[in-house]
Formats: sequence, C-alpha cells, structure tokens
Amino acid sequence: MATYTVTNAAEGIPAGAKAHLAQVVLDFSSTALVAGTDVVQAIEVPANTLVVCAGIEVLTAGGASSVLDLGDTTVDRYVTDVDGNTAGSVEIGTASWLYTSADTIDLSADTADFAGKVRVFAVLAPMGSAPTAAAFA
Repeated sequence: MATYTVTNAAEGIPAGAKAHLAQVVLDFSSTALVAGTDVVQAIEVPANTLVVCAGIEVLTAGGASSVLDLGDTTVDRYVTDVDGNTAGSVEIGTASWLYTSADTIDLSADTADFAGKVRVFAVLAPMGSAPTAAAFA
C-alpha cells in the first residue's frame, strides 16, 4: 500500500468564508401554521453550502397535539416530531447536508395546527467553488 503526502495544502483555518448561525423567530399566535398544508421556508440556503446541523426551539407552546418537522424537500431531514405544546422543547438534528443548489430549510406541522412561537436555526458553512486540487506525491 502506498502512502501519499499532500503538498501545497494550507494548514489551519482558511481565510475565506466561515461557518455561521442563521436563525429566525416565527410567531404563529395570530396566524396558525396549518397541519399538513402550510410550509414556512424559514432559512434560505445558498448553493454550495453545507448545513452542519439545524433545529427547532419551542418558545411558546402552540397546540395540544401539534408536532413540528424541519427539513427541505425531505420534510423531516433535520428534525421530526418536536412537541409543539411544550415551551422549552429543543431538538437539534445531527444530520448534515450539502446543498449544491439554492434551497430553503422548511418548518411544517404534522398532526395539528400550531399557534405558538418557535426559533428555527441552522449552522451553515459556505463551501464556495471547489478549490484547485492539491498536488500529492
């Protein structure tokens, strides 16, 4: 088995774009999130961005049997079935996902309408365009 050494590779933290926290507080007290039909595109994700993790924090309870999901075209990619009736509930999905084209992280209600307040958050790491391949020998 051969061992290869990468040359001309920078060490440490690159000087380019850094990972950051995107968050939004959504208040459904005047307009409920309707279960099974409404989708809120909560966070915009640019192309070539790695979502390290994403989650939901229930700030104000919003319905006796409402559960919340957080995802994209896969409705529960990050979080599934957060109890929307318990203020203080926090669920952080540990799955990461690389978006090669722009998309959104979406909030939806599963079983009953939600009329509370939530914080939706995600850690985004811009990947930018692919760097020049490092030489190795």
